Amino acid sequence: MSFTPELLWGPAILLILTALVWGMVRYRQRNRANDAVTEEATEKLYDDPMTYDDKRKDLEKKLKRS
Repeated sequence: MSFTPELLWGPAILLILTALVWGMVRYRQRNRANDAVTEEATEKLYDDPMTYDDKRKDLEKKLKRS
């Protein structure tokens, strides 16, 4: 039996399904209380990227660990 590219379909499908399930589990387990902090961090980053590193430490204090 020679090697054919079709042999890669099975492992590729398993890899994609595993990544999909992993992403779904991570999304379900996220802490929704941090959504407001994430939005604020994104806004500050776009407003002034040069000073974002200073403001980042303050934002990290607001995060709720899950």
